[in-house]
This record gives sequence, C-alpha cells and structure tokens, in this order.
Amino acid sequence: MSIRRSHVLAPLIVLGAALFAESGVAAPPLSPSEPLPSPGKSVATDDDASAVAVNPANLAFVPDPELRWMWTYTGELADLPMRGHAIDVAAPLWFFGTGLRVELHNPPFGAPPPFSRNYQWIRWGVAGRVDDWLGVGAGLGWSLSDSQRLDGQFGLTLGFTLRPSQYVSWSGLVRDVNAPTSRDDITSSFRSWETGIAVRPIDGRRDFELGIEGRFYDQLGNGTARATVGVDIPYVGRLRGDVKLADMDFEDPQLVATAGLDVNFGPLQVSGGALFGNGIGFDNSGFYVGAAMRRYREPGIPFGKRVARIDINDTPGDRGHVQLLRRLWRLAKNDEIEGVVLVMKDEPAYSIAHAEELGDAIRTLRANGKKVACHLEDAGGKALFVCSQADRVGINPAGGVRFAGLSARYFYFGGTLDKLGVKADFVRIGPHKSAAEQFTMSKATDVAHADHQDFVNEAEDVLIHDVGGGRKISRAQMKKTLAKGPFLAREAREEGLVDNLVYPDEIDRFMDEVMGGDATVMKSLPVTEAPKRWGRDEKVAIVYLSGDMVDGESQFIPYLNIRLAGSRTISAALKSARDDPSVKAVVFRIETGGGSSLAADVILREAQLTAKKKPFVVSMGSAAASGGYYVSAPAPMIYANRSTVTGSIGIFYGKVDVTGLMSKLGVGSDAVRSTPRADAESLFRPFSEEERVVLTEKVKQFYDLFIARVAEGRKMKPEEVDAVGRGRVWSGRQAKERKLVDRVGGLREALEEARHQADLADDVAIIELPEEDDSLLGFLLKLVGFSHAQAGAGAVAFLPPALLDVARALSPFLVYDPSEPLARVEVFEEAGFPASFRAAPDDDSDAIDGAELTE
Repeated sequence: MSIRRSHVLAPLIVLGAALFAESGVAAPPLSPSEPLPSPGKSVATDDDASAVAVNPANLAFVPDPELRWMWTYTGELADLPMRGHAIDVAAPLWFFGTGLRVELHNPPFGAPPPFSRNYQWIRWGVAGRVDDWLGVGAGLGWSLSDSQRLDGQFGLTLGFTLRPSQYVSWSGLVRDVNAPTSRDDITSSFRSWETGIAVRPIDGRRDFELGIEGRFYDQLGNGTARATVGVDIPYVGRLRGDVKLADMDFEDPQLVATAGLDVNFGPLQVSGGALFGNGIGFDNSGFYVGAAMRRYREPGIPFGKRVARIDINDTPGDRGHVQLLRRLWRLAKNDEIEGVVLVMKDEPAYSIAHAEELGDAIRTLRANGKKVACHLEDAGGKALFVCSQADRVGINPAGGVRFAGLSARYFYFGGTLDKLGVKADFVRIGPHKSAAEQFTMSKATDVAHADHQDFVNEAEDVLIHDVGGGRKISRAQMKKTLAKGPFLAREAREEGLVDNLVYPDEIDRFMDEVMGGDATVMKSLPVTEAPKRWGRDEKVAIVYLSGDMVDGESQFIPYLNIRLAGSRTISAALKSARDDPSVKAVVFRIETGGGSSLAADVILREAQLTAKKKPFVVSMGSAAASGGYYVSAPAPMIYANRSTVTGSIGIFYGKVDVTGLMSKLGVGSDAVRSTPRADAESLFRPFSEEERVVLTEKVKQFYDLFIARVAEGRKMKPEEVDAVGRGRVWSGRQAKERKLVDRVGGLREALEEARHQADLADDVAIIELPEEDDSLLGFLLKLVGFSHAQAGAGAVAFLPPALLDVARALSPFLVYDPSEPLARVEVFEEAGFPASFRAAPDDDSDAIDGAELTE
C-alpha cells in the first residue's frame, strides 16, 4: 500500500512545484470560449455528461445515458462572466461515448468587454476508450451571439485520461487548439494546455477523492491552478468543493472557490452550492443549482425496502446461468432488497449441476436475511430442485410438476449404419470408454448400462437430499412421492412439493403474505450502480470452456443449436487473462464433455502456463469429462458440483467405412498409393489388420499421455489414475472421493477460493472471457434484439425434439475429422442431465428478465 501511495503523491508534488513556479504572474484575461463552471469537478474525474465541457476524454467513462442541467448565478457587479444555464446530454455507445452541451451565457453587468451581451455555445464531444484505463476524446464548440465580438467562434479541444490503477487518474488536454477568432476577426479565445491528477487514497474507492490541476496559456505566458475535493456522505450524496488560484500572485491572491452538495435519490440528482472569493468581483459570491436524470445512480438516499422480481422466460445457457448467479449474489448483498421472487416460466437450469448452484444462490439470499419465493407455471425437475430451497413456493392452479424421477437416454446407431452399409471401426481403451459404442452397436453393453444407471442413482441421491431437505420431507417419503409423479398443481400441494396455488396476477398478493405485510415488488430495479473504482481495477477473470472441443476457432452451428469450443479461442482467452496485469486470479469454468485430443492438449498448455503465473481455480459446471477433465488437471484447486459429469479419462480413435453404402449406390472407386498405409484413414476402405495393430498402439500412447498429464497435475501415481480411468464417468461427489477433484462446490466457492488466494476483496470486479461477439454487426444485431439464441431457436424449430436429439448425437460426423483421436464422453438425451453436444448459446439476454444490479 505504501508503494502505491508514493507513486500517487510523487506526480502531485512535481505538478504543484511546476504550478507555483509561476508565482507573481498576473491573471490571464478572460477567454470567450470559457465554459460555464462545473463546481467541484476535475478534468481527471468528471465522468458525467458535463465532461463535454470539462474534458471530452471522460465521455468514454460515462456509465449510462443521462440528462443534466445547471444554473450558475452571480450578482450584477461581479467581474466574471460565469452566469447562465448549461444543459448536457451524454450516452455510452459500444466502446465510445458522446455528448452534447448547450450553454446560455448571461454575463453580469459588471463583466468587462467583450462580455457585454448574451451569448451561447454549442459543444459536442466524443471519446473512445481502451478497456477501462484509457480514454481519448475530442470536442468541438460553436459560439452564437448578437455581438460580433462573441459570435462565430469554432474551437477544437483534444484530451486524454489515463487510469493506470484504481488509486489515480491523470488527464491532459489542449483547449482551443486553433485559438478560434470571432466574427469581428479581432476577438479570439486563447489556446491553453491543461493537466490534472486525482487520487482516491481509501482502498481506491470513490468515498474520498482529491485532485489538483494546472492550466497554462501559451499565447499569454501565464496560467491558473485549481484543487478539487469530493467526499461521499452516507445516505445523502456527495460533498464537492474546489478552489481556483486565478493569478498566481501570493501577495494579493485572486481566489474563486465553490462548495456544494449533490443529493442522490435513485436516478435523480439535485445539486446546489455557493460560489465565493475575491476573484469573482465586487459581490464576492454567487450560487449554483442543478439537476440530473440518469440511468445509473450514485450513493445517496436509499430506496425503501423492495422485493426484486426475476422472470425466467427460457432456460439460460452456460453464460446466462452465470449471469443469473451473479445477479442473485448482488441482490443478497443489497441492503435495500428484503425479498426476491423467481417467476419460472421455463426450467431455470439445463442440468442438475446448474440447479445445485442456483439452489446455493437461494440459500445465500436467505442467509443474508432475504425472503425468497418461487412461482411455477408448468415445472420440471430442475425447477422443483431450485425452488425447494425457497421460503415459499406457489404454482399456477392450471399448471403442474412434470416430474417423476431422473432418466437418461443414449442413442445407438450401429444397426442403422449396418443397414446403410456403413461400418464404424473404432479402437478404445477399456470397456468404460463407451462413447464409440454409439456408432458400433445397437444397444448398450452391460458395462455401459451399469455405468449409466450408477450415474442416474448418484444424481437422484443429490436431488432427493436437497428437495427433501428444503421441503422438510424425509428421504424415504421423498422417494415414494416422486414415484407418484407427474403431478397436477393440487396434487403437488397435497404432496408438500409446493405451498400455494397462485395465479400470475396474484403474485404481488402472494409476496405480501410471504413478507408478512405490504411488499413493493419491482420487476426491474430502476437503475444500475455507478462504478466504485477507476481504471485498471483488480479483477478475477472467468474463462469459459463451453461446448465440444474442436481445433481452431470457436464456432456456432445454428441448425442444431450447438456451440463448439475452439482451441485457439480458448487458448487466447487464457493467455489474455494471464498477461493482463489487472487480472489477479483466474477461474476456469469447464462446461464440456471433451472432444478433439489435440484441442485438449493445446488448451492444457495454456492452462499450465496460467497456473504457474497466478492463482488458477477450476470450476466444473454441468460436465467436465474426458478432454474437459484433461484440461482441468493442471489446476491446483478443482471444484465440482455433486452431480457434475466428470472423469471419463480415456481416448478412442477410428473412422467409418462407407464402401458398403457406395456399393449399394453403384459407386466404385480405385485408389493408388505410394505406401501401403497412405490412405489408411480414408473413408472408402476398412483398416487392415496391420493398421489396427498400429492404431491400437497409437491409442495406448495417447492414453498413457492422458494418464501422465493427470498424474502430474493431481500429484498422483500413474497407476492410481489408471485405476479410476479407462473411460469411467464419475459424478463430482465420486470424483472427490477418488482425488480427481479437490472440493465439492459450485462457482461461488471457486470464486471465493480465487479471491482468497489472490488476497482480493469480496466485491472485486469480475470479467468474462472469451469476450462475446463485439463486432459492429453483433452490436447492431443486439440493438434490434437479435441474438444467437434466437438464431438457434428459429433454425431448429422445424425439427421435433426427439429428432433434434438424434441429429445432435450424429453431429460428430459433421464436426470431427475421421482421422482425429477424441477424448470425449458419449452423448445422451437427458431429463436432468447435460447433453454433451447440446451447448446453449452464450447470449441469453432474453432468457432472464427482472431485477438487476451492476457491480
């Protein structure tokens, strides 16, 4: 901490020395382009709409759209023309911000020439940013007046703001670069060079802020100095002040100072304060008042207690699930929220593992004193699982609970391929690596069937434990109850699965009962929170590996609604997190059943390098199996949910031979080769016996490499890994017992571990990588409400669900090269489990609607 603060104070000392070296220089004459004052706001810190005039570079940091008005007044005998109205509007757009300002100057009677008439300035600014630490902007200004001495000026201002840490912000700008001249060709505004630095010494938070700045007029050889201060007043707003030394004459200094208060209530801000000092003129005083309406809010008067409503309209995908978790965590910490109601119009999770994490989020809300209720329409198993953790559950009287236990269905295409004349030829390690069986057999082997049943039993045990515990039903009774399903709404209430029959229009009344009195239910909280810190804040990065692993870039197949995780895309995301100095820890979120073994090894290398450089924690979501487990192995700490699909340590390799199909179609072929095995991987002939022997050896080498990587990462002996490997799939709970994971827990626990290892605060910022589509096309599509999720849904709408699951199961033939060795778990149609090849689109902007708070 002392090093950081010394770095902050040193520039202040240098800047102060440079400013006061000008001692004795007379005050500069007034410039017609001088904007109306923005009391207490520094060129380095002003991140609201008034930045158009203060420093256009700061428009890059405006959090959300806002409209602002301020009126400044001094007596008629004042010397300074600092009276009038300023109206500002600004908004962020993509990675830049823009704003417009209209100033109506009404100079006092005592103002010197040329300020004898009213005049106006129209200013427009635009700025772009690099991440959150650098903004560069420009502003244009036009003057209008009946007086030729004040009319027709056109000025250009350039500026930058650099925020290398949360403690310091430094700005520089050149005002009136072109020294604009009025219509009389005589009166001009003076070019000036301005720099300012501000610090937030209390843990980098906005609670207390101190700034100093200087301005030098190169055409005149003189300048001014100014200091600013800002202090947040709990439950009120922000106290602002500044003092400006206008002439550098310490024997008879000319000072202009302001002191005022911003009172904040939600999106509304009301400001007021005093102007004073001998630099104003004979009256020596004045005042200002202002108001602003924003889409964000700063600390101030708290809202009354409210109940936040969140509608789950569609099942969120992997990223949407994390966004929902983060939303619930933020609500848990919000003192103004006394309750939360989840209105579920679809299943809230794709898998039991995701449902575990949502159940944990509800328990976190309750542990923080919030009442939680659910309203169900036509619920499934995951909705029942999640809502069992709530205080109260209501259901539409016309709905029901469509659940009678867990099931999983696996498709086998061996018979179909035989009829087509297609022969699947695969080599695998061990009887448990059953993924290849889907293409070689017409039903599961006894070993595969036993493995599948064991996993269903594991997941059922988790479900009965949590649902029974939440609903206060014994394990034995819970098992009997579920066997009676599915349930009509009244049957679900009689069995103790829900509490009340509630129509959608009765949700507010239902929440009154839950809260024990009148409750204010808000579907969306009015505004988001203003950033608490600057710039290159310390961060935790969540890096997603979501979808089947392929070589190259990540892809999306809209016709099947399948997302593929490309090795180059994921590797680049890990490298970005590793090289970013503001990222202090990385959580690697695994949501995959594996895929290409080459892709897995490429990603593994980046994971190893990242784990050596900074805290690196793996969080397994619905599945982290086969190649998904392989890339997890380097992490010193691995978290898995109890029902996470993991393990499946193994490799299979092979191809399909279509010569029989070609023959049926009357198609022949003739191959020529330079060596006997030149076309061994061709689809148009089977493997020879010699080639099968060689192939078996290669698969064994790949498997031995897999075992060695896991043994190295998990600090186990190779024979210990082999004993729990050979393709066997484990639940997260079973994997913990076999030392394949370190702790049972979800994303919340993984983030806590990452923050602990990096010694970070609980409210540290979180970034998500790889970044979602930030192209201009993607941005414009989002503006009109179009997303990947909608693309996928529209593309597959013509397929019945059963046929769609079959198409997904056959998708490896479309995705993987026939010569490619695979580290992949088999695909299954699920009721409560993740399908390996079904990866929900990352963009879930329409899946969840309701109360939101930004960090």
